[in-house]
Amino acid sequence: MLEGNRVDCLLVGQTPPPFHGQAIVTGMLFDHAWSKVEVSLLRMAYSDSIESVGRFSLQKVFHLFYLVYRTWVSALGERPRVLYYLPASPNKVPVLRDVIYLSMTRWLFPKLVFHYHAGGLAEYIDQSGWLKPLARLVYSGADVGIELSENDFAPSDYFKAKRKVVIPNGLDVPVLHQKKKISNGRLEVLYVGALVEGKGISNIVKTAALMREAGASVHFNVVGDWGDEVYKQQVLGEIEASGLGGMITFAGVLTGDAKWEAFARVNCFFFPTHYASESFPLVLIEAMACGLPIVTTHWRGIPKLVEGSDAAVLCGIKSPQEYAESLLKFIADEALCSQMAINAEQFYEKNYTKQVFLERMERVLAETAASS
Repeated sequence: MLEGNRVDCLLVGQTPPPFHGQAIVTGMLFDHAWSKVEVSLLRMAYSDSIESVGRFSLQKVFHLFYLVYRTWVSALGERPRVLYYLPASPNKVPVLRDVIYLSMTRWLFPKLVFHYHAGGLAEYIDQSGWLKPLARLVYSGADVGIELSENDFAPSDYFKAKRKVVIPNGLDVPVLHQKKKISNGRLEVLYVGALVEGKGISNIVKTAALMREAGASVHFNVVGDWGDEVYKQQVLGEIEASGLGGMITFAGVLTGDAKWEAFARVNCFFFPTHYASESFPLVLIEAMACGLPIVTTHWRGIPKLVEGSDAAVLCGIKSPQEYAESLLKFIADEALCSQMAINAEQFYEKNYTKQVFLERMERVLAETAASS
């Protein structure tokens, strides 16, 4: 497999922090004990918090050219056959970053693999005016495009990858030996993710208000980091004005045992996202692994993620009335809630474990390296 000091693949990607789906999955790849390919790792460190993701800073400019330099060092020293890279989210600053980085590096490698985590990139580029030809130049013609699910406007198709592969994300979750059942008609609901408008945080507040009007006993546990101080104050102001403070708790970012304890303390998972770059939310896999029925949206890759699980209710985006009605059904029919919980665990075990994901990734990278 190796010739002298040559490696098979250079992996370039962001690992936590910040803690979001793409970074967590990339972290698994960085930590994996590869057996079929020899890899070299280059960590991106553009952002250290959710608030800084997608925003311009001079530090990011310096880091960009550091990454270019380190990529050249690897390309000329270790001579990787394959460059593995995760294209940007659909925003101008990260796309411009990719234009600069890839125009200075991609031609150094015999093979190129793009792993598309962020949703909406192809649609964004298609409507980006002067940025469109530059982006198409650096993103087009990859040897392999890895998609998280089948979709109608796949970047691999739009940018004419030579080969498209669908590999859903996967992860391992600690076994929750004690799972909370609905008690005295009180529903405990969990949200985990970035606290930004696109993830539906305002709709959590509206849903809480509607459930209170219906006389439901419900508590929303919200876990994650605020992406914007102005938006944070807006949401907290809405909660205070509506008198919903006792129904919604913000726990901040939770990791490790604290995070899994949060999953163990609730009855269901609520994810009302309409986030522009949503693709294949890792938190939904975590929720299924923890045996939680899900209420979420018919958005991006989510329908494919939960398809056939019988563990999720799909609603329209920005539809608090639908969300409230779906959550109320869990209170009215505890047997339904329990059966969906069983379905969720079984579906996770069959489709979304870390082992299945890493085996698929290793096979694709090994095949690509061998063909160079």
